[in-house]
Amino acid sequence: MNKIIFFSVVFLFLPIASSYGTFSTELGDNIFILAQTTVRNSDGTLIVYLESSKFSDLNKNRLNSFLNYEASLGTDPIITIDEQKFQVIRRVQFETFTTEGLVSSTSLFDTYSSKNIHLARFAHDGYYVESGDTMKSIWTFVRPVS
Repeated sequence: MNKIIFFSVVFLFLPIASSYGTFSTELGDNIFILAQTTVRNSDGTLIVYLESSKFSDLNKNRLNSFLNYEASLGTDPIITIDEQKFQVIRRVQFETFTTEGLVSSTSLFDTYSSKNIHLARFAHDGYYVESGDTMKSIWTFVRPVS
């Protein structure tokens, strides 16, 4: 009986320990990414707040090109943490929904040669939206500066 209970407990906790197919970023990595998403109804009431540093479909090559371009604009601060310099690039996306349904991801795209290129997908379980709801996604990128 104890073996069955132990097996059940271990089996239930394995999926919680790691998410299949996601990439987690940390400040010591080449690029740290944090995405924050809020959804508000048409009255401005907060419906959903999601935040994560785990991503799926991370296109690192295109993401680096995107960040190099964004950094060239010269508007992003350089900070120092433990005597190491980091550049903080923060971009905000807004969306107003005109239909109802379930939104199951928050993605970052870039336009390259008139095509939308997928850069990253913020993996989450989704949220329901109605016509008139607004979404605000804040993407924060922190990368070391030499």
